[in-house]
Amino acid sequence: MGYTAGWITVPGKGKRWRTAEGEYLMQRPAGSQPGILQAIDRALGGWLPGGGVASPLTRARQEGEQKWAEQIKKREGEYVGQPGRFAGQGQIMSTVRAITEAGANPIAVAAGNPEAIKRVSSYYANFPNLQNQYDLNTNLFLRYLSGTGAEGLKVPPEVGKQLYADIKEQERKMFSPEYRQQVINNPSIPDYLRQNIVKGRTPVYYGGSSEAISPAEAQLPGDVGQRWQLQHSLGSYWAEPSGPNDGYTIRGERYNFNYAPTSKEGIEASQNLSTLSNPYELAPLSPVGAGRGVVRRGYGTPYKYSLQVDRSGNVQVIP
Repeated sequence: MGYTAGWITVPGKGKRWRTAEGEYLMQRPAGSQPGILQAIDRALGGWLPGGGVASPLTRARQEGEQKWAEQIKKREGEYVGQPGRFAGQGQIMSTVRAITEAGANPIAVAAGNPEAIKRVSSYYANFPNLQNQYDLNTNLFLRYLSGTGAEGLKVPPEVGKQLYADIKEQERKMFSPEYRQQVINNPSIPDYLRQNIVKGRTPVYYGGSSEAISPAEAQLPGDVGQRWQLQHSLGSYWAEPSGPNDGYTIRGERYNFNYAPTSKEGIEASQNLSTLSNPYELAPLSPVGAGRGVVRRGYGTPYKYSLQVDRSGNVQVIP
């Protein structure tokens, strides 16, 4: 005669598991009532001891993280090949979007909060292609902050066309015999500028942002076309004819800041300049003011870049 398996109380011994054969055990044998336990395990998602997976809460978190990673990868793929996607919103909104996209607070970044700044830096270091979706000012600065440098840089066609047109405009000035002679004979022009002009290289400056002494005629007003994306990104540069399709090369330029710490290629004399000399310093929540504060605190890494642009506005990063 068999018994019904289950827990019973044995006088003087306490609870015991009685098998169908009438044996009394201290614990239930492995595999007892497999149908019931497996059904419960399946209902709970297989996280009972020995089930081999996480609890529902842990599993939900893991699935959420996986979906977020997949979403980021998908979005990164969507933006590849679409540089300047958000440039039309203007630099302020483009900068705010770049910061919030990284999960940081724009006000915290402007205030110099280390955690917020590092969050932005880490995000774009992990997803460098996403930097291209912003205006060129924001794009180059994110590359400075994240340490990714010029690798993978993409320039929107409309900005490339503006760049090419600006070089052409300056070149026409430099090849004008009267203007060229005026520049070369100007005693205030440093020797290196004069030598480069004689070699056929063209200096391009925007809105008085030149770092070197230059005739006022050489400066291009920054409120024309897409120059707002060039004035505070490339700033000033030398261009020389080269490459196919009537192209030009901008070679060996450095993306750095005079007011950065000297360990980051800053100039000591620029460290203590009065904030009154620059109105952006008085508006730390502006993109330029916030960026200046981040640079002064020593975040970011200077980098070198060389570009080639042709008459159709195609810009390529070259070694």
